[in-house]
Amino acid sequence: MDILHELLDFGQSYWLDNLSRKKVISGELKRRVDEEGLRGVTSNPSIFNEAISKGREYNDAIKKMVKEHKNLNEIYDALTIKDVQDACDILEPVFRKSNGFDGFVSIEVSPYLARDTEGTILEARRLYNAVGRANCMIKIPGTKEGVPAIEQMLYEGININITLLFSVSRYTEVVNVYLQALKRRLKEGKEISHIVSVASFFLSRIDTLTDQLLGQYVISPVRSKKYLYPEKLFGKVATASAVIAYQRFRGIFESEEWQKMKNHGANVQRVLWASTSNKDPLYEDLRYVEPLIGQNTINTLTESTITTFAKKGKLKKCTIREGLMEAEQTFDSLGKMSINIDMVTQQLENEGVQKFTDAFQKLMNNLAHKRAEIMKESCPLQLINAGGLESDLKKLYTSLDEKQAGRRLFASSPNLWKADKEDIQTIVGGLGWLHLPEDMVTRAKEFMNFGAHIKREGYTSVVLLGMGGSSLCSEVARKTFGSAPGYPQLYVLDDTQPESILAIEKKLILEKTIFIVASKSGSTLETNCFFKYFYDRLTERIGSKAGNNFVAITDEGTSLIKMAEKYKFRKTFINLPAVGGRYSVLSDFGILPMALIGINVRSLLDSAKLVMLCSGPDVPANTNPAISLGALLGLAQHKGRDKITFVLSSTLKPFGFWVEQLIAESTGKEGKGLIPVNGEKLGSPSAYGDDRIFVHIYLNSDKNAQDENRLKLVERAGHPVVRIKLLSKTQLGGIYYHWEIATAIAGMILGINPFDQPNVAESKENTNNILEEWTRKGNFQKQKPLFEYDGIKIYDGTMLNEKPKHKQNSVNDVIGSFLESAKEHDYIALLPYFELTPYRTKLLQSWREEMKSNLKEATTLLNGPRYLHSTGQLHKGGPNSGLYILLTGPENQDIPIPGQKYGFATLHMAQALGDFRSLETKGRKVIRIHFGKNIDAGLTSLCELVKEDK
Repeated sequence: MDILHELLDFGQSYWLDNLSRKKVISGELKRRVDEEGLRGVTSNPSIFNEAISKGREYNDAIKKMVKEHKNLNEIYDALTIKDVQDACDILEPVFRKSNGFDGFVSIEVSPYLARDTEGTILEARRLYNAVGRANCMIKIPGTKEGVPAIEQMLYEGININITLLFSVSRYTEVVNVYLQALKRRLKEGKEISHIVSVASFFLSRIDTLTDQLLGQYVISPVRSKKYLYPEKLFGKVATASAVIAYQRFRGIFESEEWQKMKNHGANVQRVLWASTSNKDPLYEDLRYVEPLIGQNTINTLTESTITTFAKKGKLKKCTIREGLMEAEQTFDSLGKMSINIDMVTQQLENEGVQKFTDAFQKLMNNLAHKRAEIMKESCPLQLINAGGLESDLKKLYTSLDEKQAGRRLFASSPNLWKADKEDIQTIVGGLGWLHLPEDMVTRAKEFMNFGAHIKREGYTSVVLLGMGGSSLCSEVARKTFGSAPGYPQLYVLDDTQPESILAIEKKLILEKTIFIVASKSGSTLETNCFFKYFYDRLTERIGSKAGNNFVAITDEGTSLIKMAEKYKFRKTFINLPAVGGRYSVLSDFGILPMALIGINVRSLLDSAKLVMLCSGPDVPANTNPAISLGALLGLAQHKGRDKITFVLSSTLKPFGFWVEQLIAESTGKEGKGLIPVNGEKLGSPSAYGDDRIFVHIYLNSDKNAQDENRLKLVERAGHPVVRIKLLSKTQLGGIYYHWEIATAIAGMILGINPFDQPNVAESKENTNNILEEWTRKGNFQKQKPLFEYDGIKIYDGTMLNEKPKHKQNSVNDVIGSFLESAKEHDYIALLPYFELTPYRTKLLQSWREEMKSNLKEATTLLNGPRYLHSTGQLHKGGPNSGLYILLTGPENQDIPIPGQKYGFATLHMAQALGDFRSLETKGRKVIRIHFGKNIDAGLTSLCELVKEDK
């Protein structure tokens, strides 16, 4: 090993191009320092990926940090910083004996910051302070964007290892930056003697690429004497670059100007030869070691190169001073062959950044896998079988990582999505949900205390007055969790049909009921009508104290705030800004109703925080549960599989109402969309076309062998299947967040804005127009039915004015003709405008099953007016692949709405007619079936009639 020590006599130090915890704790690193003359260590993402992914020494630390809920970046930071600190301590004697000139350990800023000047500055400061060792050196790539950061850090007194240098011109630039930083400090009277920097010139990759290019110029051996021989340049360009770079080094650091700075204590910025292990088996092992020995240089060596050099290396002189003329001739010859060395080195820089980024991605993947294994009892488990989409899905994961989709998402970058000028505002104003798991945890106690207070006051019921995103999350909570002992029962009113309102009112002791008036805009028509009705009813009983039974949830600055003040509501909750209605489940809109019925909202939010951790910006797409799901959904839509068929276990069936709204309203626009299919009975593979993707969400205790067996069959048939397992109901909090991210990413892939709802207003406007007509005339404009039989009237839309293929003598003929217009991959939506009692639901589900089996088309079922704030956007703005069957019935009774000329029955029918008009206007295939006498009897008769002749 004497030759390693002798390097110092020639002015060269050697550093180890590897760092791992094993080297530290085994004593190997100290032995190399003490016995083999090692003078420094460098690290980078590739090195740490190798160390952490394969080293068992990290497992205990990783497990501890995972259980402390550290994110991947925090885990990576802690592991690498600890290794660097320990290595710095081992090399501290070298640092001290060399008067701070040697004995350094390098740690690199994130490769994602290679093109980010400000980000690099912040990261370099943070890392230097975190390591807290004087002999720590921060590695910053010498990219165009990195150069200003390098100067600033050197000016601030932080030691910098400038990495990824391939060109002589860029090397010259960073040397001048070093000088400029020292001059700035001197001008301000600051000390410069402690500042040390190295410029890392990468070598072997230069030969790898130029040899490839030169090989293209090798032709027949019979040629003109004037012809250049490219084969003579093989393996020479890297060394030539190093020789010329060192000549520039000497020209600067042997000048009179430098001597003046040296008199102030300035240290030479040494050249560090990097990437010096030979990568071509045709070349000698030490080709980037023996020819590059020189004063004030460093060579970073791998263990194998160190061993080879120790055994057969030769030290005779400072070889780097030789061959300048040959080096210049090499570059001249390259130019004559039109090989542009500047383009070559720029490509190498780009590839170098990508290589470190890829290594960092692999490391994050490895950490994510380890974390998932440790957290398997804490987080929902997701398994994806993409079927025939697998190959394309892997490519999509790579594309998402290259485009930094996760980081851009959590940075709330609007340009992640289709971002025309009109979209920017809705996108920026719709991303506040991303941080709700963290923001709302701090408020959980506030909500739970309020719920406990309401319980103590003896309230027996809570009624949520809302629509869409303001109501569906409460519906899921009511049906999934129920009320805790002693807490009020929760009811959700999002149906304007008088029977539904009266059915809920009959269950209430009004004086012992808290009404939640929930409206993001503060002006939701249905919500305001519900409020007026119940406030009036309470005033009849308790007079001016009625307002004490009301609380409001709304956004800042809405009319609902003023209304709450006017009517002296008990409390108004101002929702966090930039949270859209369908993304509001973890905001005040979802958390308050849950807290009022005694649900432990802190546990739900903690579950969401864990999912946020597992699907955060630092997790690569293929190991990121939420982003990988969104990628699959978006890809599936592109491949024609736009029907997301939900298979939900018994406890989680209510979740389908919420996720149905989230997906439909977020993605159904601009003629595109994902179509959620909720509530269909899982059938055999023969019942489905190739437009399906299946999502099985189940509580482990609900496991259904029949569902799983059928899923295996559709999986074997080639359909993509996603399985998501929950270990407890409280993990539903995480599943909410999981699907919000997935939907946002799917929207990105579809190329739409998932945070607006441009077509929802159409039905509202049509409803208002119809109400104005009713107010003027006292009745609705009558439409002539297409067919009438035994009290059943069928009305057709404008898209169905074509002559039927056969004479329509029966209800079956009319509906059959309508369904015959379905094309492959269409879907059929049953849209009843009446309360879905168990009996009615059973009948409609039976009809769905029949249509699915006979037509192999997807079916959906959601009642109005609820669906107007849910799947309504998809119906009008999504693909024109729906067949819409509106079902209406007689309004047998009415309830007046205080302050309005019409009652709830009129409003309810106006909503149905308004939506019918909207679907017509949008050119959708739609019919309306009206039961003139009795809904149950009419629906029974209809279902019997459509089964005839089957």
